[in-house]
Amino acid sequence: MPSLTRQFTLSPDTYTAIATGVAQCRIAPIGVGAFRLHVGSALPAPGTPDHVAARIEPLCLTGLGRSDIVYARAETEPVVIAVLTGSGGALELAGYDALDDMLKVKSVQKKMRDSFTRPLADLWQVTAADGASSTIAGGTLTIASGTTAGAVVELLLKDSFTIPFRAMAGVVNTRHANNHQILEAVSVDALRGLPDGKHCFGIDIGGAASTTATLMRYFSQNGGLTPLESATVTILTTASASILEIEPFSDEAYVHSRALDATSGRANSYVRHQQIPDPSALYKLRLRSLNHAAWKAVTGAVAGTGGVIRLTVTAHGFSTGNLVWVEYLNGVTNAGAEPRGNFTVTVIDANQIDLQGTVFGGSYVAGSGRVALAAAPTAVSLQMSFINCQDYAELTAEITAGRGQIVEGQAIAARTVAGSVVTATAVGPVAHDGARGSTAPVIVAARAVTAAYASVASGDVADLITTVQGVQVVRPWQISELEWSSAAAAGGITNTSDVVLGAAAGGGLRRFVTALQLKNAGTVATEVVLKDGSTVIWRGHLAASMTLSESHQFADPLRTTANTALNVACITTGAQVYVNAQGFIAP
Repeated sequence: MPSLTRQFTLSPDTYTAIATGVAQCRIAPIGVGAFRLHVGSALPAPGTPDHVAARIEPLCLTGLGRSDIVYARAETEPVVIAVLTGSGGALELAGYDALDDMLKVKSVQKKMRDSFTRPLADLWQVTAADGASSTIAGGTLTIASGTTAGAVVELLLKDSFTIPFRAMAGVVNTRHANNHQILEAVSVDALRGLPDGKHCFGIDIGGAASTTATLMRYFSQNGGLTPLESATVTILTTASASILEIEPFSDEAYVHSRALDATSGRANSYVRHQQIPDPSALYKLRLRSLNHAAWKAVTGAVAGTGGVIRLTVTAHGFSTGNLVWVEYLNGVTNAGAEPRGNFTVTVIDANQIDLQGTVFGGSYVAGSGRVALAAAPTAVSLQMSFINCQDYAELTAEITAGRGQIVEGQAIAARTVAGSVVTATAVGPVAHDGARGSTAPVIVAARAVTAAYASVASGDVADLITTVQGVQVVRPWQISELEWSSAAAAGGITNTSDVVLGAAAGGGLRRFVTALQLKNAGTVATEVVLKDGSTVIWRGHLAASMTLSESHQFADPLRTTANTALNVACITTGAQVYVNAQGFIAP
């Protein structure tokens, strides 16, 4: 069996021997970051090609020899790992946690919260320029824009997450048309932990998106193309504290707005299905403040005069010497690096600009890139009281409790379409002859009626029915109150006039005939007809001088049209016919 040797904290300064002379070695993730790995009999000189980079993730090395030594060194910052070693047996155990030496199924894989009570650099990599700043005081992060055109603040979280995840922040801000304030998740290179410009999802509550405190824009990006940005959408005001959320899934991505410290649900929710970020990528949260005007799309990039980067930006409106922010320019490099940041431009024409001091390389990917003109705002700020994030696995599970026994007080909460929370509590059982409470047991009931309830539409659900004392009505046709019967008149029918068996039943209602008993006591035989008003719906023949009645049961009941009388008549005068009939009334 494999055994846990111990935990290691890797330093960026030097290699550490983490295992020696084993057939297998498994490195289990504890921290976030990247490290360098080398396996051999001796440690090579730094910088040689056999240094192998690996991201912190479950990593299994097999086929090691007794003379092999496994060395590791942190890439940029200290990383904590656990090492599991052994001489036989498979070490790739799905769900195995090396720290606790057990198999685990976790729905929340990684979680982070910053209430801004510690130094900012503990959790964030901070970049600020040209008078913009980020500070913490009294449990509040304040990102201040300053008043310099082109000033930028960026905070990149050190922790990384995988989709699906949810990030939530409590925010308050002031706005100006020349400032973006962005909360986003950006994909990062798995080895370096730095944004790769390929995928993102986020929101912009800066004045460049909208100067109205109850509006924002949200955006999504996939494959390095220009982020697909929404029109302005309504949120709760950010002039006072409120919560904003971003929640990407593998098939759709949501943004939400809700009140802070309130039991009410989300007030505004929006979804994106187009161009959502890649669910297989690794993501970090990024907070940004940029002193720039609204975004303009790039539609082309080539080498300009002197080999600089020349961008096509339709009707850009820029002037030579302007400072312009450039980002998400996919496929193009500036002297081998990503062309991202502020650049001074030379205007070529109304639709083309050159980025001064750049060196064009690569090949532009159509549909990528955006720019924004550096512009000076009045001093505005974005304040956060907290931010948290957790990624999780979507699980399918059977919900059970009490080891198969129903336990009072257990409940499952469900959210209705309207947004209110409904709690359904199933409690029981109750002993035979026990008192019935308000919640136990669950009551199954029917509708007590003495008259027909209004008919439902075809295909709709209809209630079962009982008497007013709860006796379930199970009859072939109708409740007893809507059954009818007609007795023969004394002396029988002796002429050919219509005799009413049942008057018209009322609007929308018909008379149905289920049974009929007939006897002719006269010396003359006759035909007998039942009529729907004046229309014959049944015809029979009765012999003369019958000694016994004949009976007819209708498996498919005869029926009248709606609100029409049911009549009977003899065809021959001189007969003496007795007619009894039974049936029901229904639509």
